[in-house]
Amino acid sequence: MARQKQRAVVWMAMSNLPFWAVDILASQQARWDTLAIRLLWMLLTLLTFWGLRHIQARYRGTVGWSITGLVLPQVFVAWIIWRLGGSQSPVFAWFCALPLLGMALSMGVLYRSLLSAAASLVTALGVLVLEGRSASLLVLWGLLITASGMVAVQASYFYARMKQARADAEAHRQVAQEALAATQTRAQEVDRLVQVGRLAAGVAHEVNNPLAFIQANLGFLADELPRQQSRPMADWLEVVNETQAGVVRIQQIVQDLTALARGDAEPTPREVGNCQLSTVIEESMRLASVRLKRLEVKVEVPPAMPLVRADARRLGQVLLNLLLNAADALEDTGVKGPRVALRVQPREERVHLVLEDNGPGFPPEHLSRLFTPFFTTKAQGKGTGLGLALSREYVETFGGSLRAENRPEGGARFTVELLLA
Repeated sequence: MARQKQRAVVWMAMSNLPFWAVDILASQQARWDTLAIRLLWMLLTLLTFWGLRHIQARYRGTVGWSITGLVLPQVFVAWIIWRLGGSQSPVFAWFCALPLLGMALSMGVLYRSLLSAAASLVTALGVLVLEGRSASLLVLWGLLITASGMVAVQASYFYARMKQARADAEAHRQVAQEALAATQTRAQEVDRLVQVGRLAAGVAHEVNNPLAFIQANLGFLADELPRQQSRPMADWLEVVNETQAGVVRIQQIVQDLTALARGDAEPTPREVGNCQLSTVIEESMRLASVRLKRLEVKVEVPPAMPLVRADARRLGQVLLNLLLNAADALEDTGVKGPRVALRVQPREERVHLVLEDNGPGFPPEHLSRLFTPFFTTKAQGKGTGLGLALSREYVETFGGSLRAENRPEGGARFTVELLLA
């Protein structure tokens, strides 16, 4: 920034010299006196800039502009015009342009435009007074320069208003973006909690099963150990292993639910890494299994699956949401022989993850709105309308796509398209 200001001051100082050609044209001869005046003007401008370094920063801009943008130009222009013939010179009309030049240099600062216009009026009238011109000529030029000054001040005022309006709009845009980001974060939290709630009943049942045989096994051990001293060790090991498996199952369910409820910060496109799709499918199916017990589930995954470009946690949320939606649709409509099929279809540079069910599908008028935030076809209190919207947002963050359609034979089909790593 300091170098830019330095270049601007040097350019402003050096730009005086080419205008010496105007002095020559106005007087029809080489005017060495005006050249000397312009050289002095240039020197004083550079010295002023050098001297400003010893002034406090908060005063530097005001003092620097007052000297280099107001005092020096007005004094030296008036001096040059007086040397070129004063009011008889064609360059005297420059006094009418000086307020506009001051307006351009003021950059929307209103008081600077006012000072520049006032200085132009005073210096022009001063030249006329020194020449002994009539009062009518003073009034005429005074009105012309005043009119120019009014135009300059008005333009500076509107420019300042425009700058302020632009700054206010930018501030409002920043506030709106922050509010939108906060809303999206809250929406993601709500969607995770809704998924946890949708799994709650199934989780209770799933945890209750291993707890029942753990309790039964412990009761068996409590009853048989004191009486069966000669029982084979393999029987005791079998009971212990069954009990341990039940504990591991409960631990896995709790870990999956904790991971789902906790979530992570949403990855940006640069942060998205690679993940193993088969692992994500396995974890999502395990977590959704508490809601898929009464359904026929078919999973087709190629044995050698390449890595895909996605965040494993987010992709798992997407797949879990689609599985839970399919379970809800099949349960709500009471379809006989409910089925869910999950297939992975590798392509040249992409992988299609296709999830289908044999439910009722979607009404045609709802298909175009499925991914609209807060749109839901479920009963009140059963859905937020955020799951599919966030799922599409997550997939698009990975560089993929998510689309929905009705199957010709009946039911819904969701296709998640992902890039290969």
